[in-house]
Formats: sequence, structure tokens, C-alpha cells
Amino acid sequence: MFNLSKKKINKIMAFAIAFTMLFASQVTAFAATTSSKTVTSSKAMSVALLPGVTGNSNTITFNFNSLPDKAIVKEVEIDCSNASVIGGKGAILAKSLTITSPSGETHTVSWGKGNVTTTNLFIAEKAAGTWSVYMTGTNIASPNLGSAFIGGTKYSSVKMKVSYILED
Repeated sequence: MFNLSKKKINKIMAFAIAFTMLFASQVTAFAATTSSKTVTSSKAMSVALLPGVTGNSNTITFNFNSLPDKAIVKEVEIDCSNASVIGGKGAILAKSLTITSPSGETHTVSWGKGNVTTTNLFIAEKAAGTWSVYMTGTNIASPNLGSAFIGGTKYSSVKMKVSYILED
């Protein structure tokens, strides 16, 4: 049927072992333990706008300098669930968050459900350092209502959680 010499069998076995070891090392790399750290911003993030106007909040920062230098991002979560209304009778519709990593990479992501936004757009970025965040929103009151309907929202105790793995 098959006439395989001992030399050919040894080559096939060596290839199979090498392939198995390569596959196992790749699986081990992806199975690295995920850790996370949550930091609360020392400042509130707020925005106040005239009716019909879209604008940005102030920028807030999060200090992740205590993370190991080998920490690389797996996922980022921003929790803005501690919200309160400020200003008049207008209402701010949150649209997006703009997040900047310690290395300067910036992404704008849609506002998450329940005021919690999660993204993996920073995957493999360095996690340690200072991150910054601001939100964009629109006062959904009718523009013809005038300045009495200036609306605002204040997000206090905004939390940022960085999930990371340690790079070898």
C-alpha cells in the first residue's frame, strides 16, 4: 500500500511535532491572563448648550501611570452613569465619546447604553500613562425656544476601566 521509509516517517513526525508546538505556543499567547484597573477622574465632565446646538464637553483625564510598562490594552470602558441635569429646561442627547490613549491615538466611539461605553479600538496599545476623554452631545430642545432652554449635563465620578494583558 504505502512504502514509507523510516527516514520519511521521521520527517513527517518531526513536522507534526513542530506544527503542534507552534500551535500550542500561539494558543498560550492568546490565553494570557487578563487584568483590569479602574480609575475615577478627579474632575466632572460637563456640557451646556443652546437649543439645537451640538458641542463638546470639557476634557477629563485618567491616570494609569501605575500600570506595568508591559501592559497592553485589550478593552477600554468609560462609565458615565453618575449624570445630573444642569442649566435650564433643554436636554442634552449624548452622541459620542472621544478617547485619547497615552501614545496619542484617538478614537471617537458611539455613546454606550446606560451611559457606559466599551471599545476594543485600542487593542494592543500601551495601557500605562494618562488617558483623556470628552463627550459630544446635542441640546435637543427646539432652536426657536431661545436661551431660556439652555441645557446641560454633568457627569460626576466618571470611571475608566482598562482591561489589559502583560506583553512578554
